[in-house]
Amino acid sequence: MSKLIEIDLRPSDDTLRQFGWIALGGFGVLGALAWFEWLVFSFGLGDARIPVATTFWGLGLLTTLFSFTFPRANLPIYIGLTLIALPIGFVVSYAIMGVLFYLLITPVGLFLRLRGRDIMNRSFDPEAESYWVKPRSDRPREHYFKQF
Repeated sequence: MSKLIEIDLRPSDDTLRQFGWIALGGFGVLGALAWFEWLVFSFGLGDARIPVATTFWGLGLLTTLFSFTFPRANLPIYIGLTLIALPIGFVVSYAIMGVLFYLLITPVGLFLRLRGRDIMNRSFDPEAESYWVKPRSDRPREHYFKQF
């Protein structure tokens, strides 16, 4: 895995408290989606609709109750959801980057190449001594101290 993604397997009590509140909202929404059979639950839960919805709502209330009383009790749910979400996020992020590259950046590059446009000035000049580009020096020194 990439070092850009760090899994926090020892979260602080404040993090677990925040997780409890976020889980209340997340599980509440999942319970409502299951109750009304929308989006991911639109395939129809049938007789399982009420138990699934109440389970989600119960988990949301339980994590919130743990946030008030004993935040460490949220740890198994926190780690479980983190370990489930990590590979999903990893695959989806690479899929989105691939789609953006092949459906957006590649066609723009091909279009510019067909028009003969070279924005980066990468053309080969056999008679050039150097490809060095002189930097602009029209800025005063004070500009470097006020970058933003």
